[in-house]
Amino acid sequence: MRRLLTGECHKDNIFELVDPTQFVEIDFEAEVVKALACLLPDYLCGVFAGTFVLEGERRVADLALIHKSLSHWFVVEVELAGHSLEHHVLPQVRCFRYGEPEASCVTSLTRAFEEINRERAESLLRYVPRYVAVVGNLHNSVWETALHAVDVQYLTISIYRDRSGRTAHELEGRLNVRAESLGFARYSAIDNSLRIPKGCGLPTGNIQIVDQFGNCGDWTVRETAGVLWVSKDRGPALIDHESYVQLIRSFEGRISIRPSNT
Repeated sequence: MRRLLTGECHKDNIFELVDPTQFVEIDFEAEVVKALACLLPDYLCGVFAGTFVLEGERRVADLALIHKSLSHWFVVEVELAGHSLEHHVLPQVRCFRYGEPEASCVTSLTRAFEEINRERAESLLRYVPRYVAVVGNLHNSVWETALHAVDVQYLTISIYRDRSGRTAHELEGRLNVRAESLGFARYSAIDNSLRIPKGCGLPTGNIQIVDQFGNCGDWTVRETAGVLWVSKDRGPALIDHESYVQLIRSFEGRISIRPSNT
């Protein structure tokens, strides 16, 4: 029996693991929302009933986990031990990872999150890096290997309860983000500069950026009145005047330009 002791040694501070197999999925999903919302405070977590389609098959998601900066997000599939890996879990997550979101995704996001309006929901689905994670109630190394093979991440949440009925949650695993969106910048051919809000995460000074053609060049970031001006040091940026581009940062810190119409 797994037990947790919180604070001083007292019977009221001892929590025992609740049998993971006693949960039905809807109850476990509610526990997952509570745990992720608290243990991952940089994210918004809520029910997400959006539909994705892959090769003619439609699948409905369980939850969405959205970084508060709107730089990246996760489609979360809640699964109980005993569900078929090959016939249920893998078909679901493949669809979320490689399929296309349908209109119901926009509607579901706006209903679930006060912070997400229709415009933000559409931008999130179209431009922002999307990842997929499975949250299970019992760790399974076979699942972990199979999910990794389809580029899906894996977490386990365990629920504990004390003698008065209070609950505690244990999160096992971590989420990895390979790339995140810094936001959208507007290009001025007059100034030969990209213009983006200060809070995007770009540092001021000299940086390197990989342009839309895959070429790495030197750029300079300057701040003026709460706005960052990002100028190419040598040569034209070859971006249409007054058009928008997206700035992406990889986990290695590399910053790249992505035309917003792709």
